[in-house]
Amino acid sequence: MKSIRSESTNVTYRRGVQKVLLITLLLNLSVVAGKLIAGIMAGSLSVISDAIHSSVDSLNNVVGLVVMRYATAEPDEDHPYGHGKFETLAAFAIAGFLFVTCYQISLSALKRLFAEDGPAPEITTLTFSVMIVTIVVNVFVAVYEKREGKRLKSDFLIADAVHTRSDILVSLSVLAGLILVRMGFTWLDAGASLGVAAFIAWNGYEIFKSTVPVLVDAAPVPIAHIIEVVQGVPGVHSAHDVRARLHGGEIFIEMHLHVMPEFQNDHIASHDITDEIENRLAQEYGKVVATIHVEPLNSFQ
Repeated sequence: MKSIRSESTNVTYRRGVQKVLLITLLLNLSVVAGKLIAGIMAGSLSVISDAIHSSVDSLNNVVGLVVMRYATAEPDEDHPYGHGKFETLAAFAIAGFLFVTCYQISLSALKRLFAEDGPAPEITTLTFSVMIVTIVVNVFVAVYEKREGKRLKSDFLIADAVHTRSDILVSLSVLAGLILVRMGFTWLDAGASLGVAAFIAWNGYEIFKSTVPVLVDAAPVPIAHIIEVVQGVPGVHSAHDVRARLHGGEIFIEMHLHVMPEFQNDHIASHDITDEIENRLAQEYGKVVATIHVEPLNSFQ
């Protein structure tokens, strides 16, 4: 049996993700504070709802900083594949936070819409200015997190970038609603809050869709394609019992391999063949940990 793991970069990875999270945490806190103060001063439910939405970003950053301590821990007896799935689980938790936030905002908006008498928001130049500045900050955060998430292969950063991107769309819709509120359509303040809730629900669904397959060990790539890659290596007769799972940004592939009859008693040749298989799998899929069990050909015939 041959099991080769790609070079460990856990420490570098953890520090890289933590640096991104600390920077975005500070920026997100400034966005929350600005929106919350502007929303309270204007009496605008939509701006306050947007601040609540943005506060989830800050909470996610804090959760991520805690999770990184465990997600990058080395494999042990209880977790032979490592602890990378803690990160995916944290991304899954983000979606849960989003759905709870969606419910709270929707409830407040509906109460405001159906209230017979309610205070009309007072939208000022300061309100508009704060929203514009926070949108600019969110654009930077979303681009930065997505870029670093892809570079570091971090599920958590990519998921958080999706949520931050939703902040931009939500804030733009709130800004448009504020213009209409300023024109006299005061009911649109609560209406915009419902729009915020809809954006939040959609982003929660998108994160669920990307994290659930990882948590239930769905094959990240077609098994038939893995076999095709393997059988393209000279000296390979066939492969069977091929399995694949995604864990901590790495694809773990296990298989039973049959080499051509002339190589099955040549251990050096078999070793070279499995090395080439690992190289080709890495070229095809990126970060791969391959476990290859070489069997005599007659055991399969």
